[in-house]
Amino acid sequence: MDKVASEKKEQFLEAYDAHSEAIFKHCYFRLFNRERAKEIMQDTFMRTWEQITKGVEIKNVKAFLYRIATNLIIDETRKRKTDSLDLLQMHGFNPSVVEEGKIFDHIDAGKVKEVLQKMDIKYREVIMMRYVEDLSVREIAEVLDISQNVISVRIHRGLKEIKRLITTMYEHKG
Repeated sequence: MDKVASEKKEQFLEAYDAHSEAIFKHCYFRLFNRERAKEIMQDTFMRTWEQITKGVEIKNVKAFLYRIATNLIIDETRKRKTDSLDLLQMHGFNPSVVEEGKIFDHIDAGKVKEVLQKMDIKYREVIMMRYVEDLSVREIAEVLDISQNVISVRIHRGLKEIKRLITTMYEHKG
């Protein structure tokens, strides 16, 4: 194996080690299907490998991986438009005392999943990237190829939508 090929392989393996778990989570929290998330994560790295072997210069590997994964998720979502959503049942939650940034601290993971499934995808996507995957606004903007201002607005509106969904469900419960 020549030196260039060896460097490419090393670059790929480093990217896999550094980002595979985060890419899997990114996929899972958009699809809520462990097997499909794993397959899309694998496809993401296969496509990245193809680009590396073609000699494509990847300036920001993390953003590149998220972009590929996001595009594959969009393709997957278009294929299966008819997902059923479970009803959200809240127990003992008072949304009026919750700060927007702390909203996930007050409900369990199953409830978070249910709320996220009800959200508009454009808000769910940025909320997940920001608060679950801990990406900066700049990184999210790079991944989605949208301005940082638009990302900030979507995060703000997404948090408001979460609060609205939880409030609505809580009021219907009691």
